[in-house]
Amino acid sequence: MRAYMHIRALAAAGLPALLLVAATGPAPGAQDGAAPRETIVYSTIQPSNWDLFLFDGPGAKPRRLTTDPGLDYNGAFSPDGRWVVFTSERSGSPDLYVLDLRGSAPPRPLITGPAMEDAADISPDGEQLVFVSTRDGNADVFVMAFRPEDPDAAGEAKNLTRHAAGDYNPAFSPDGTRILFSSSRDTAVSTSTGPGPPPTYLASEVYVMQADGSDVRRLTRHESWDGAPAWTPDGQAAVFYSQRDGEPRIYRTGIDGSAAEPISAGDEAALSPTFGPDGRLAFTVRRDERWTLVTALPDGADLQIAGDAERDYWAPEYDPASGRLLAHGPGPLEPASRFESDSPGAFPVHSPVPVHLPDRQVSLIGIRGYIPAIDRTSGEVATSEAFARLVASRADGSRKRVVVDRAGADRYRGPDSAWGPSWSYDGDWLAFAVGPPFASAARDVDIWKIRSDGSGAVNLTPDSDTNEAFPDFAPDGRRIVFRSLRDGNSDIYVMNADGTDARRLTRHEATDTMPAFSSGGDRVAFTSFRDGNFEIYTIAFDENGDPGPPERLTRNSGNDMHPKFSPDDEWVLFTSQRSEFSDELPLLRVIFQPQPYGELHAIRLADRTVVRLTHNKWEDGPTAWVRDVPGLD
Repeated sequence: MRAYMHIRALAAAGLPALLLVAATGPAPGAQDGAAPRETIVYSTIQPSNWDLFLFDGPGAKPRRLTTDPGLDYNGAFSPDGRWVVFTSERSGSPDLYVLDLRGSAPPRPLITGPAMEDAADISPDGEQLVFVSTRDGNADVFVMAFRPEDPDAAGEAKNLTRHAAGDYNPAFSPDGTRILFSSSRDTAVSTSTGPGPPPTYLASEVYVMQADGSDVRRLTRHESWDGAPAWTPDGQAAVFYSQRDGEPRIYRTGIDGSAAEPISAGDEAALSPTFGPDGRLAFTVRRDERWTLVTALPDGADLQIAGDAERDYWAPEYDPASGRLLAHGPGPLEPASRFESDSPGAFPVHSPVPVHLPDRQVSLIGIRGYIPAIDRTSGEVATSEAFARLVASRADGSRKRVVVDRAGADRYRGPDSAWGPSWSYDGDWLAFAVGPPFASAARDVDIWKIRSDGSGAVNLTPDSDTNEAFPDFAPDGRRIVFRSLRDGNSDIYVMNADGTDARRLTRHEATDTMPAFSSGGDRVAFTSFRDGNFEIYTIAFDENGDPGPPERLTRNSGNDMHPKFSPDDEWVLFTSQRSEFSDELPLLRVIFQPQPYGELHAIRLADRTVVRLTHNKWEDGPTAWVRDVPGLD
């Protein structure tokens, strides 16, 4: 079991260190056939089915190299052009795979595990592999021997950066003695409180270090993002994208730290530069709502289109031996499996993934639906499809049925949106919000209740003309806890399941939101901004049902959100910002606007041990945690 401290966040907050444990290794009782089966279903916003594509020459039709329905991206060639190392999420977390282009065998794992491994680059002599991993708590640059046919090579990886900030996208110099990378290590730690981070939040700069990790030097100095660096063929300069002009644009700077100069045009977004063996520069530009592969001379002149117009392409990479161009882009999607969301695709984004906590094993299922709830009697998952309608289906997306659709349109977000469901423990009722998602205090959002078969819909808060949302049933089905602004501030309330006798549980000028009942019904967890950033708090009810004072559960300089209790009330599951980003934000914005608190964590109430459950670069959001529920395999 690996343990570590998230030093940066704790030091910034002036807080005592809490033990943060990686979710890996055997759990007591996990191999016992009688052990309870626990499942966590969570929302995740990520692309659908990326594949690798190879262009044998300018204007040539690309060859699709990968066919798995998961995400395959960020490919890198070996110097001899035989091997392609790439990131794949086919197993549920980002791992490194290797593909032999001289044979017909399918890709095979190179580095696997619960952490994220990404952004590989191979040294010019073909002996070393550098990559990014979160195995030590946050994104660091690692190096290991490149032995593509040796499954034990991954165990010898060495952490080169070992920094509490995010370190990304390493690249070997042409002589193999130095490594370029980007990092947020010199960016001031701040809290992002909106639906998305500000443009400069945890922005990265470009750095260079020796290949052994020593002599780290900063090359760029700008408050916005500089990233995805690559070497010029002579090893004397670096090219990178920069947002110093607003939209990302390709720049060049000397390794001596000389002033950066623009290369690409200022009127179109450009990302991910790389040089080929012929000295031409390749990168991707945004044109006519599509990301297009282009090449140019080192000064940006003689711009030529290198890809096709059939799909978006990102992260170009040259074959050093032949000059072939590799990139990733959207693969095919079966229309029947399409589930509407910010990034439409199949409802389950991966097969169930086993994750070990110190005292149990849980199975993680990521879905495209927003704010899921689980029927403990049938295993059906209720969720909002693109915040437009409320639907229910099996965890694999089959037998999908519409429970509530007041809008009658895809990706609708307005007064008729149905979202944020909670399923009663007996499976008979669903409570949910109707109104604009994440609306301001002035908007009318109500709590509704409906039978699970779609009948008997009733507005539980018809007399309220403000924002009421995030309902959660008590285990006995008699009460519903929710967030309301009815008294002028965002506080936590509880009411009878018929909407009567609403009582205020919190009274604070800061925002209190996202409440959840404990599995025993004797406590409520919620998110509060009362200490300067969003943290998780709990309120216990006494034997008379009266609430006690709020007790702070998490202590972290970043946001902690969306709490849910474990089935035995020994853990609280939440999303957190404490691990910061796992990649550069402009590279993620090609898909969506991510929130910075997008990884799942759990905290044990007995000793405040925190376990990180997901490792990726996407937004992993609200959850449901159940035990021994049928149909969730």
